[in-house]
Amino acid sequence: MEIMRLDPDDTTRFLALRQMMFEAEAMSFRGAGADDDAIGVAAWRQRLAQDHVYAVVQGSEWLAVGGLTRIAGQKLDHKGLVWGMYAVPAARGTGAAARILEQLEADARALGLRQLQLTLMADNPRAQALYERHGYVLYAKEPDSVHRSDGSYVDEALMWKRL
Repeated sequence: MEIMRLDPDDTTRFLALRQMMFEAEAMSFRGAGADDDAIGVAAWRQRLAQDHVYAVVQGSEWLAVGGLTRIAGQKLDHKGLVWGMYAVPAARGTGAAARILEQLEADARALGLRQLQLTLMADNPRAQALYERHGYVLYAKEPDSVHRSDGSYVDEALMWKRL
């Protein structure tokens, strides 16, 4: 397994993986393919140019992806947001997601960030366990944060880690 930083030329493949993720496991994520469509390819290209976004690759297959962005604002720019974490089902348990997380944390330290934050669906224990193994701590749950396509609502778990 290798890890590679994505750039704007990877946008189409990155968005295709996100679309697959949203279709296969819609209940595990707060995003949706329609949201990505509304953002538009040009904005995603810009995001891949600015943010620290990585894929774990084996051969020609992308096994996991994840991103890091610095939170904007003079009083907030000591914090980073881990976003878009996903491992394809066949890669779960291989350490691919852990490699992404470790790389994002290394980049955050290099940027001088003091802490990282992330959110996940509160009913996703597999993801929460991954983050807890890496030192993230649950600090709140936002009730009924996400309205799912089946009409239900789910809490969103908020986690953080001091670097």
